Amino acid sequence: MSRRDALPVPWEAAPGTFLLPIAHDRLDVAPLVRQALTAVDPAAVAVELPTTLAAAAEAAVARLPRISLIVSEEPDEDALVWVVAPGDPLAEALRWALEHGRRRFYVDPDVRYRERHRDPLPDPWAAWELGDEYLRLLAAAAGAGPGGEEDLLREAGMAHHLQGARREVGEGVILALLGAAHVRRVGERLAAPTAIPLARRQRQEVSVLHLHPESLSGLLLDPPLAHACWELLRGGELPATSELGAAVARRISLVRGGLRLFSRQTVEAPERRRRLVSWAARQAARQTQGGVLAPDRRRLASAVWEAGVANHDEHAREALAPWQRRVFFDFARRHARVQGLLVPGLFEWVVAARGVADDNFAWEVFSVARTYPWQEEEAELPTVRVDGDELDLGTRRVRFRRRFFRVKQRPVRVPVRERAETDDPLEWLAGFDGGLCSHPPEDVEVEGYGRYLQQKAISILSAERRRSQPFVAGMLDGLDIRETLRHWHDGQVWVEERGRVPGDAGSVVVIFDRDDEGSRYPFLMTWLGEHDQESDMAFYSTDPADQIVGPGIVRATYGGFLLTMPPGRLADVWQDPDYQGLGGKPEVLLAAAIDYSEEPIVVHVGRTPPAETLRRHAAAQGKRIVHIPLGSLSQGTLRKLRVVHLLAGRDKREIAERYVW
Repeated sequence: MSRRDALPVPWEAAPGTFLLPIAHDRLDVAPLVRQALTAVDPAAVAVELPTTLAAAAEAAVARLPRISLIVSEEPDEDALVWVVAPGDPLAEALRWALEHGRRRFYVDPDVRYRERHRDPLPDPWAAWELGDEYLRLLAAAAGAGPGGEEDLLREAGMAHHLQGARREVGEGVILALLGAAHVRRVGERLAAPTAIPLARRQRQEVSVLHLHPESLSGLLLDPPLAHACWELLRGGELPATSELGAAVARRISLVRGGLRLFSRQTVEAPERRRRLVSWAARQAARQTQGGVLAPDRRRLASAVWEAGVANHDEHAREALAPWQRRVFFDFARRHARVQGLLVPGLFEWVVAARGVADDNFAWEVFSVARTYPWQEEEAELPTVRVDGDELDLGTRRVRFRRRFFRVKQRPVRVPVRERAETDDPLEWLAGFDGGLCSHPPEDVEVEGYGRYLQQKAISILSAERRRSQPFVAGMLDGLDIRETLRHWHDGQVWVEERGRVPGDAGSVVVIFDRDDEGSRYPFLMTWLGEHDQESDMAFYSTDPADQIVGPGIVRATYGGFLLTMPPGRLADVWQDPDYQGLGGKPEVLLAAAIDYSEEPIVVHVGRTPPAETLRRHAAAQGKRIVHIPLGSLSQGTLRKLRVVHLLAGRDKREIAERYVW
């Protein structure tokens, strides 16, 4: 199909009746719809929605920006389903008509539709570069075939209803929004008389439901944040600049012997979401060729990355490197191209985020991208939770099929774990009574890694003491293959003597961040092992008050920690006067590790080696510090180890698994 065969957009198929081809449910097309509405300024708007859903559609559009779900089913038929969101082209047209007092017509006959074929759809992001030309080419390509029997029946009904609307409106202009596959054939039928279609006039039950905010990411083809940005930009002005606020309304301070609450001037979660959308809308705003402001998905990706990185750094105290940003955008772009898309969306963003970091960062990206501040958990309508595959209507399950959507590109469930959240952290603090304990699965991981570091330190010392020599009288500890091959030309066989390390490894100190400023990791704690398989531990971390993750459960990130065995011996190293004035928190931990170690080897992990004064302090006690560079260890494992959860009593261990992430 050549460009000469493409229809003009909008196409005046009959005197005073203009047809506009659209791609259903795609936000990138909504700005073109608004552009056409402004240019044509019609007296009436017609949309490709079943006539039997007229009342429900009017009610759902009137309650925007709150997103609704229209559902109707008849016996032995697939359900009719429409997600009414701000970025839907049909919703935008009906909303414009409501705001300007124009008439609205629903022209799709409600006939039983069995055809289930997937029409290939070029990524609507191309409309940013092509403008109206995208709709012209889309209509030419989608409507090139003869059409199926049921399609032809529906199109005859659309033409009949448009002719009826033409008679009702009189001299005014009608702008009809139809799926791109139907525009040409419907336009051709308008030139001749049409018959009343044999279609259902009324349905037994049509429900308008309020969608739970957690369901938006599973039903919308575009990220909920993109719809929220369009909601702010569709008025034609950039939103006011605002700073992103903190999420916690209350802060806690954990002290020895109890827990103290105090207020902090912060931004509540709903206001934080509104500010995030306002900021993202400014970041992603771009003018179409017709001058309409709308969010560009490519620019929105940068906003999602920046906000996700900021949240991740606040929660995990882990800054992402520049190379991770490059890999994130490169992987997301390539992943999108493999699927035939020009620009990545929510699914690609989350997969890329998990690839360059971990599931925690993937969650932060997902949490930002699904932000939609107007969608509350409860409303005046019944609230439902649904995913991308099926609708849960209480007593019945309806298979989710987009009854009147020509594009069958169904959203994919995002592969990240749901995280419990609350807008009232104070409610989750009710269980604190001063007693604190750890989360056992994390204890097991830390203890296991401590033993691994001890073995690694022994291996390092053994390698230092290892020696090789030509075979003379004995094999010593075995054949040295490497040296034998190096001296093969001499005809010599080499043997090795493995180094014998006196004693074993004892205390282990791991320093993730020195925190020389003293502000990033203000929380200091010492606690004792609960049984003979668990070490005594001292650590410094972020303030647990900043991350309340469950009822009686808070989260922190280690800056450094000390492990020493056997348990039950470690005093509070942070209050011990012997360790005051040593220079910093890492020095306190290492000095205590030397003093409390019952073995001659002390393991130290950090970015830099320990100070010489501490080496002399260890030597004076007949001990030796073995330094392991932090960069030589698995960074993925270290990221997992840095997280610690503090529970308000052992009873919280029974529910902790639901809130720990």
